[in-house]
Amino acid sequence: MISKYKNDCKIVDFSYNNVNVNNIKAAFEHFSDVVVSDFDPFGDKKVLDLLLIELKKSDTYDKFYAVFMAIHRDKSKRDNPESFLDFESSLKKYIDANPIRTADTKAKAAQYFTILNRIEYVIELDAKYSDSSFLLFWRKFNLYNMMHRSEDPKDPIEVYYDNQTGIIEVETGIIEEKKKKPTKIAEGGRPGYGHEFDILAMIEARNENEAKTGLLIQDFESKITDFFDFIRAENEGIRLMVKMRSHISEDEIYDDFAKIYRRYRAIFRAKVGDYFFKEMDDLVNKLCDDFERYVAN
Repeated sequence: MISKYKNDCKIVDFSYNNVNVNNIKAAFEHFSDVVVSDFDPFGDKKVLDLLLIELKKSDTYDKFYAVFMAIHRDKSKRDNPESFLDFESSLKKYIDANPIRTADTKAKAAQYFTILNRIEYVIELDAKYSDSSFLLFWRKFNLYNMMHRSEDPKDPIEVYYDNQTGIIEVETGIIEEKKKKPTKIAEGGRPGYGHEFDILAMIEARNENEAKTGLLIQDFESKITDFFDFIRAENEGIRLMVKMRSHISEDEIYDDFAKIYRRYRAIFRAKVGDYFFKEMDDLVNKLCDDFERYVAN
């Protein structure tokens, strides 16, 4: 119950399983212009813990953190930007050679900073989360953004004007419980694709004018899954998956994947159909990227 003309009231929800909590939030919004936040700093801290572990397990950290710290600990080099030139040059080469792994690491590093900035002064955190050398290292990794700028920048705010003015009457209805989505660990990759495999978005775009695009995508998804399962069962495929988890260059991984693809095409062309391979032949590297994510999950 909310007392309309009283201040500093305490509200106690005695409803079974606290089912009235959403009604209380709605009452605050209606009568007091106050929105009850779903901000969950302790839930964010759990994600921060996982991100810290993931970043320290990353190839980037393993290869470059010790090199970075050797420079950072030397007071004569720490404040001299030229001391980091060789380090940054090596980091750029690594990013170029391993775009998928570094994209995933970059996504996790960005999420780490976002959550840390959000909760750092809200709840008490262990000093390990804000270690200055650790944070500086990942800021150096921001080279990734300079090398991979978006080719299609968009204004995050879109304004629509209907050429009408006046008061809009809002129809109120039953208040549905809004479930807060749990924060998930960020992953690298191109956002916006709604299919299991990124390559399907490209196939869909190629065939957007076809009446049966939806059926085509379903058919392709099934055939891609069959192909991936074939790779996992083959000796060459098992060796490929080992390489994907190691520090082998992506060029070598793409070459090995292409060989398996050509062998699969030769064996199953009659069963799978020419059209599938016609669409896939110039997208084999993208298919390899999807396979790497498929086996990682």
